[in-house]
Amino acid sequence: MKRQLLILAAALFSAVLLPAVSGGELRLSGEPALWKFTNGSEFPGAKGKYESRDGLLSLSGDFTGGGRYVGVVSRGRLPPFRELAFRVRGEAGRITLRCLDAEGQTHQYELPAAAAGGEWRELSLPLADSAVHWGGANDGRFRGPAREIAFLLHAGQLPGRRGTVEIGDITLRGADTAELKFQARPDRLENSFVVPGGTEPVRLRLFSSRPDFTPEELVYTYTDYTGKPVASGQAKYLSGNGGMLEVPPPREVGYYDLLFPALGIHSAVVADRPVSGPADEFFAVDVAASRGVTPLSELEEIFRLLRRNNILWIRDRLTHGVLEPEAGRFDFEAASGRYRQLREAAAREGLKLLDVIHDTPNWNKYPVKLREDRVGDKIAGRYYMHGNNLYPPDLIAAAAGFDAVTRRFQPAEKAVEVWNEPSSPTFDNSFPVEFVSALTKAVSVRFSLTGNPTAVTGIVYSGPPVQNYGLYIANGLLDYVDAVSYHDYQPADTLEDGVFRLREIERESGTARCGIPYWITEAGMPWANRELRAAPADDRHSASEIAGKAIEFRALGIQRYFAFIIKYYNELHKNFGMLDANGAPMRSMAAYTHLVRVLSHKEYLGDFRLPGAVRSRVFGDENGKVACLYVPLRPAAPEKELVLPEGVELLRAEGADGRPLAVENGRIPVGGDGVVYLYFADLPERLLDRNTRAMPLYRAARDYRPAPRCRKPVVIQPDYDLGETFYSGTGIRFGADGTFRCRVRYNNLSGRPVTVEPGIELPRGIVAPDFPAAAFELGPNGSRMLEFTLRATDDLGVARHSLVRLGDRRGNTTPLAVALHRQPSPEHVREGRLSGLPEMENPASWRKNSAGELTIRRDETDRSIEFRTRFPVGVDRWSYPEFVLPPGVLKDAIAVGFEVKVTPADQIRQMVLMAVCSDTKEHGPYISITVPAPTGEWEYRSVFLPSYPRPESIRMFRLGVNAFTQEVSVKIRNVRIFHSR
Repeated sequence: MKRQLLILAAALFSAVLLPAVSGGELRLSGEPALWKFTNGSEFPGAKGKYESRDGLLSLSGDFTGGGRYVGVVSRGRLPPFRELAFRVRGEAGRITLRCLDAEGQTHQYELPAAAAGGEWRELSLPLADSAVHWGGANDGRFRGPAREIAFLLHAGQLPGRRGTVEIGDITLRGADTAELKFQARPDRLENSFVVPGGTEPVRLRLFSSRPDFTPEELVYTYTDYTGKPVASGQAKYLSGNGGMLEVPPPREVGYYDLLFPALGIHSAVVADRPVSGPADEFFAVDVAASRGVTPLSELEEIFRLLRRNNILWIRDRLTHGVLEPEAGRFDFEAASGRYRQLREAAAREGLKLLDVIHDTPNWNKYPVKLREDRVGDKIAGRYYMHGNNLYPPDLIAAAAGFDAVTRRFQPAEKAVEVWNEPSSPTFDNSFPVEFVSALTKAVSVRFSLTGNPTAVTGIVYSGPPVQNYGLYIANGLLDYVDAVSYHDYQPADTLEDGVFRLREIERESGTARCGIPYWITEAGMPWANRELRAAPADDRHSASEIAGKAIEFRALGIQRYFAFIIKYYNELHKNFGMLDANGAPMRSMAAYTHLVRVLSHKEYLGDFRLPGAVRSRVFGDENGKVACLYVPLRPAAPEKELVLPEGVELLRAEGADGRPLAVENGRIPVGGDGVVYLYFADLPERLLDRNTRAMPLYRAARDYRPAPRCRKPVVIQPDYDLGETFYSGTGIRFGADGTFRCRVRYNNLSGRPVTVEPGIELPRGIVAPDFPAAAFELGPNGSRMLEFTLRATDDLGVARHSLVRLGDRRGNTTPLAVALHRQPSPEHVREGRLSGLPEMENPASWRKNSAGELTIRRDETDRSIEFRTRFPVGVDRWSYPEFVLPPGVLKDAIAVGFEVKVTPADQIRQMVLMAVCSDTKEHGPYISITVPAPTGEWEYRSVFLPSYPRPESIRMFRLGVNAFTQEVSVKIRNVRIFHSR
């Protein structure tokens, strides 16, 4: 069985036959052990149930309270089969069949259900390509064998939005019963974590209707972290309700695969020493409990699993629009009470909850439009139109909603993240930072004024926000949050640079909150989504990076680290889960829970001087020291061993899962784990580097003294129309006439009148001749809109941005900072220099990099270089040819300009310049820089290069487009580089 966070769509059936599978018929009964119910909780509101009656599946749905579907999903691994047959009757006019193929693509088919007079309707269909599909290759091609089938009732299929259907005689025709494999889940998820040498057996619950098994089928094997067999025997089988297998627990510390070769069962057990003492609140996990279809009982088992391993903090999501469907009216029983039940369950286990809220209720939204990316009659994606504002227009009401929702879910609710991954196309349409800053400020002020104890966490960026952290600080955001959060999915050895740069920006800004806590609220390393659990090599890689990043962030002074994600969770071809599809632990979970035992309450002391170790952070307490060694397992396999320096007295060595490692003649085996722990009573000072780059970062965070958040009652909110303006997360470009119409709203979050005297601080080269500076009074919870024009003068040169600050001369607010810039063009250069880059117009200088057939040629008519791409049907249509930069060409560079012509311009989703810090084909860290949308004629376009990493470190450009059409042409010429000196 594979659990997914599922998204529904309407379906059509396309009958394209697959090769036949030899074999007979396999009947799937309606026994509860073989099926699980889902109420489609990603679309909250549906109610229903599944019952087994005389071998029939009885599925009921009630959509009067909302929701989109209910269903039953098969448990266990299905054998290859040719055709699915069943009969159906009931009140639904149609029924939906969903099928998950072997490569993780979900296919959906809509079929007739109700027959005249309530008679049975006989249906059979081969597994086939689909018109409605998602995940995996997402191309509609069915690649067998099927891994899972589901029968669904949609709200639109039931008259009166409620009803029942019965499904019987579910038969797999042409089934290869020789490949029939059983699936099992831990009887209780927390019981997959045991103390070595215990007496309580490990129990696996089967999804089977067989009454017994042969002795040969009950043979099991334990293999260790490396795949080496370490124990075997015969399990005890208990029949009834799907059956139960019992085996003795492992006797030594470590991770163990539990295999039943004859049954095709693969589970796992983690044996580790008990935890003791208070939890170290650095360690946390993203559970995404409110998303998906995981039953409440299984989530409660996950909560107990975490507490058993002394992990206290969890992260989840709240949907504001569901909980407050009308202004001031709250429905805390929404989603069939799932939000409430989960938080009550977390509170019972003593867990602390961080919730992220990143939606706006329908009653508090600006109008938005989505453009569909279609491939034939299929929707490949939806994208917000340029300038659509996804933030709430009424900040006062939005803040009140945040307040009410977080209060309702206390005591579990300890912190809230305001929005998620801003400055991205997905979550805020790449808007400038002042928009999310204003919402965060409003929530913070509301909490402070009403005494809400929930901590406020802000920024919530995808990756360290090095490009615009200074703009957040200029908007005063640090004064309104208890912690700054961001996500990081990069390898462990890349993390230090981001933290270093963020702290450097803090120091340069002069903020009083230098050293503010950082929370990493998503940090994972996905594995290839091909099976019910990760392949061993993928699993070891994920484990080494999740643990390695936690070690690294601990040394860098991060306050809280949320590993992503405990549940089996896939995004297209990648899976991020630390538990497998049946809830059994994988190596990543074992490595993370063992790290809790290694590092809890230990201080960072410096680095172990050990040649060959990419990272060798040393931590210690009164009981001794531990060196945490890290060597990346990918892209190339590391050295298998490192050599311990002479004169070191090693107490013991452990692998990533805690199993003892043999260190012979000072040789430390590291190549299989990537993370290894060396324990010492003490370490000679000559081998301990205390002056690392990480140490001042660690101390700055450790020595930070929190202060109350800002309580100033007025929050200035940007409300300008960006539909005709080029913008990004780093600022706004003046129009062609050198003006920008600015509209802002002053909001009074308090219950008392406040007099405001608007003020403006203008940089050189920008004027505001019609700024309304007259004082006015804001009533309790009142607001006032101001409009004026900002104009660029001849003094404004080429710079990444110039800040306009809006405020209140009476001190009732902190500034709203607007970052503005002119298009980098030769006529605006006031200082510095220009240089050409004619090599970019030579086809031989470019490498192909595209999802389609890319032709690169010289067009002498236009004196340009052309990139013409033809895309096959069903692919994500991107084309980004690569240009390796000559050495030194970007010294002191700040911007790039060029002439461009794109055809057809109205079929371009985005044009992007990627600045890549590598010259390796299709690899290397990069910054994506959006290019203003082309119009179809030759025109000048320019973008600023990132301030970090420094332009001199950029080794390659990728320049191209994402398209809505099957063929696209991009031409460029006259490339210019702008230098600051």
